[in-house]
Amino acid sequence: MEQQSNDLLFPVNKGYIKRKKIYNGIAIFFASLAFVIGAFPVFHIIYKAVAIGYKYLNWHFVSTLPTGFPIGAEGGILNAIIGDVYLIIIASILAVPIGIGTGLYLSLFGKKRMNMLLRLLNELMIGIPSIVWGIVGFYVFSTNAGTGFHFGFSALAGGFTLGFIMTPIIALLTEQAVNQIPASYIEGALAMGATKWQATRSVILKAALGGIFIGILLGVMNIIGQTAPLLFTNYYNTGMPTGVTGPGGAVGDMAMLIFIYIHEPSKILHYKAEAASVVLLLFIFLIDIGLRLINYLTKKFIL
Repeated sequence: MEQQSNDLLFPVNKGYIKRKKIYNGIAIFFASLAFVIGAFPVFHIIYKAVAIGYKYLNWHFVSTLPTGFPIGAEGGILNAIIGDVYLIIIASILAVPIGIGTGLYLSLFGKKRMNMLLRLLNELMIGIPSIVWGIVGFYVFSTNAGTGFHFGFSALAGGFTLGFIMTPIIALLTEQAVNQIPASYIEGALAMGATKWQATRSVILKAALGGIFIGILLGVMNIIGQTAPLLFTNYYNTGMPTGVTGPGGAVGDMAMLIFIYIHEPSKILHYKAEAASVVLLLFIFLIDIGLRLINYLTKKFIL
């Protein structure tokens, strides 16, 4: 009797439920189709790269310097891997403190008008084409003519140019990470007598650490495949650098190696360019895994 009365009070619209299931199935179908259409080119490119360059995907390829004639026909890509490490470290030295400081200022310390101006400039920096950054880096860091730092074609010039590309990304992610911190964290620290800077250093930075690291890794992912800025500031070195400035300061890097090899007439270099692209994709994949791990650990142990 009770079940029957409930059915009368809350009648089930079976037609509505049936239509809802149909609409849900249609939505799932089109979402799956969109995923397949979007993912197919990516997986096809990866498949072709592996299929063409698979014979060079071994330890020797990533642990030896390029040799032979034309240069790179023998040996591996160790110069490009070491060069990328140089460039990432130099870019991070410039971008990390400036980016984090800018994000903290925008979120906690800045005035309304100044924040509007800084956010506008930050968004403009994110949208600047990489070729423009290359030209700016050439005149500011590389060239020996006019005013500038006169570093020549070197890792320092290339790294600092890439650092300017990283900075607005880190600033944006840092500001977002700080804005997501519960207000009670900051209010509790201030209520205990801490100054705003002490609360920022001891509470806010710790709580926002996951988001800040994500911003840094996203910045690295953004610069790791840049070619245009390095054409103007570093170019390419087939050997190991002897410094970070001057004639011996240029380094190799993965993006330029692929660009150069794929334009050479040698089929061997074409195959090695495909193999190098797989190594670069693997490196980006590992960074992506790191992003997800940091996000998980932040939610589990910090917030």
